[in-house]
Amino acid sequence: MRFDPRAGARSLIEDAIGAEPGQTLAIVAEDPRLGIYDAAVPQVVADVADEMGITVRIVPVGDHAGLDEVPAEVAAALIGCDHVLFHARLGDTLRFSDIPGRATKTMSYALDIGVLGGPSCAVPHRVMERIRAAYDAHANRARHWRVTCPLGTDISGTQDVEKVAFGKVEDFTVTRYPVCAPRPLPCTTATGTVVVDNWLMASGNRKYPDDEVILDEPLRAQVEAGRIVGLDGPGTVVDRVRAHYRRVGDLFGIDPFTVHSWHAGMNPGCFYALRATRGIERWGKVAFANPRYLHFHTCGNYAPGEIAWSLFDASAELDGRTFWRDGVYTFFDSDEVRTILSEEGIFEFEVRADIGID
Repeated sequence: MRFDPRAGARSLIEDAIGAEPGQTLAIVAEDPRLGIYDAAVPQVVADVADEMGITVRIVPVGDHAGLDEVPAEVAAALIGCDHVLFHARLGDTLRFSDIPGRATKTMSYALDIGVLGGPSCAVPHRVMERIRAAYDAHANRARHWRVTCPLGTDISGTQDVEKVAFGKVEDFTVTRYPVCAPRPLPCTTATGTVVVDNWLMASGNRKYPDDEVILDEPLRAQVEAGRIVGLDGPGTVVDRVRAHYRRVGDLFGIDPFTVHSWHAGMNPGCFYALRATRGIERWGKVAFANPRYLHFHTCGNYAPGEIAWSLFDASAELDGRTFWRDGVYTFFDSDEVRTILSEEGIFEFEVRADIGID
């Protein structure tokens, strides 16, 4: 597929944001000097929106903050505009929050022009949403799940489908572009072993110092009924990890050893061209959409928690049916998805496995 950021921008505006001629759009744009978002995407989106007859303005912001620290200009846009697009980490911190204001809220994970014009945004947003909805239909009625990985992860749990039916599950409060991962599945009853490799990383929910821990060797976490009850590995690694959890728990007054939920990427076109270790926070904003990446929310009894566990090339089952196998989103090859793609006239899509890790 050819590089086409304007096509990505149009899909973002029409299908994800839902903006129409005569409406207003505010683009909350993070300072590119902070090293996460670029300055090109807001300009391309603004140009395309203007050509569509949408009144658009760019609202510059600095470093990200939480719901209690929304800048006045952003708060005004949420109240006064029809639509707000977050090209900023601020939107990520609010993704599970009840954001005030009448505007629609869309969070962009197209961090730069390469993502906006690349394969993860090439399949129209409405098509990817149809595929996500098809998966959701299975996930919403699944009573049992299991996750395994090549390093030895084997953990399973159950889901209260009655709570799902009544909407009593945590889900995103923003539209995410491009489509990246489905809603998290709960770990209230999760029991088993999770082998965590590479690092512990912040969930992006709140800011705190020293929010990453590099793991020199894999760490085995024993989980019972949604709680971390044991950590196995080299003594120095276990001590550092346990101290990290306790520090973050004390910092926010939360139970640090809760395992809340998990989900995996479902956008086969997602890729990351740089090594993850060059900037784990930035990498995580993009790579989590790729099916090779599955992560657990831990440290806090809420999504997304404060500390994320990263698993790679994992397999995941719902009620015994495999939806991810060895990092491949096998549901994409199902008759259901093939029908959707055929109806939408999509006869090819690019699959990428390069996400900055070996």
